[in-house]
Amino acid sequence: PLKLHKQADMQEEKNRIERVLGAISQPELIQKVLTFALSEEVRPQDTVSVIGGVAGGSKQGRKAAWKFVRDNWEELYNRYQGGFLISRLIKLTVDGFANDKIAAEVKVRNVN
Repeated sequence: PLKLHKQADMQEEKNRIERVLGAISQPELIQKVLTFALSEEVRPQDTVSVIGGVAGGSKQGRKAAWKFVRDNWEELYNRYQGGFLISRLIKLTVDGFANDKIAAEVKVRNVN
């Protein structure tokens, strides 16, 4: 899929491929997709959709996406300047977690 993304001429096609990437379930490929999300190949406004797609793809994907957001928080926060996209990213990556630990992590991220 990443090769197809690179070869796609139209942004619409790239966006379709980005949405499909979240369905990947192998841990090593999940990490590859998350790293890809922050690459120059993905428009900054589309990064949130790629990471959110991973989070929505599986329980394992959700955990990996949240860890990725935590590990790359400074870059993501600076990229989106605390705007609506960072709020959307948090919602997409933690939606479905019913866990006080995650809630505390989200609170800390939002305060910083």
